[in-house]
Amino acid sequence: MASLEVLQLLEKAKLAYDSENYEMAQVYLDDALLQAPDMPEVHFWRGKVATTDLNDEVIETAIGDFTQAIELKPDYWEAYFERGKVYLYFDRLDEAEEDFLKVAQLNPNFKEVYSYLAQIEIQRGNDQKAMEYLNKVTTGGDYKYYYNLGKIFLNAKSYEAAIENLSKALEDNKYLVDGYYLRAKAYEAIGKYDEAIEDLKKAATLTPEEKKYFTDMAKIYFKKAMKAADEGDIRTAADYFIEGLKINYHLKIEPEYEKVLEDAAKDAMSKGEYQKAIQYLEFAERVVDNRCVDEQLPFEECIQLKNNVQALMKEAEKGLPLKERILKKLNDIYAK
Repeated sequence: MASLEVLQLLEKAKLAYDSENYEMAQVYLDDALLQAPDMPEVHFWRGKVATTDLNDEVIETAIGDFTQAIELKPDYWEAYFERGKVYLYFDRLDEAEEDFLKVAQLNPNFKEVYSYLAQIEIQRGNDQKAMEYLNKVTTGGDYKYYYNLGKIFLNAKSYEAAIENLSKALEDNKYLVDGYYLRAKAYEAIGKYDEAIEDLKKAATLTPEEKKYFTDMAKIYFKKAMKAADEGDIRTAADYFIEGLKINYHLKIEPEYEKVLEDAAKDAMSKGEYQKAIQYLEFAERVVDNRCVDEQLPFEECIQLKNNVQALMKEAEKGLPLKERILKKLNDIYAK
């Protein structure tokens, strides 16, 4: 039986995981592992944390963690389920199917597993078999049916089919928040960014406390910005970057696009649009501040980057009418 201290560490790890503080969750789990190396729940949660990483090599370590949990607890259906999802992530369909079928055997009431089995059959081209599994989740014709089918198509990267089915679900239930969110992901995947943003706005309206809708919206504005920049439309790119930064000030602009705001400011000044140039440069200052903190840039490099923006700012301010220059100075003083 695990000690009270280990159970407390495990509970802290779960709370950290739920709050998306994965690094802290890993620390608690490492401590728990040292004290209870044969506790299956510790290995299970180590696997869960590993799956949150963006690095494929780290995600693959989750297979070992879940396998260890299963060896210690052969009827650990949750570990089979999570390991199956990792296998599916790496397109190891046969191994994923074996794990999901084991879940269905150990816990027949866990209906979600059939959605994953259906996804595997869709990827294999076995649509009829996929529908048989889907019918185990819910009966055909209602919004839950179309929602689950849309979710399966999304996971299988069949984005148009996902949009079609999620749209049917939303026609029947306009308050289906996850339906808007998943359809937004499908729209984003095929480059329909405006439609994705509209769906995220609807989801955020229904559940304003959910931060991921706003974060994803900001990231899509960044994608729109990068697309515009690649097409040579620097001003539009800068406007989209600003829209994204208004939602999430801490988003990082990729290195090849870092000068977009400054270049847009120069273009605005060349056209006599000094107030607009200042707006671009105010956000450029924020981007520089973020870089200095997030990348821990050398002090001298940070100063140089800030000086470059400030030089442009002074040039833009000179173009303002006297009254606006005075207001700008006063605003800068009170903002400090």
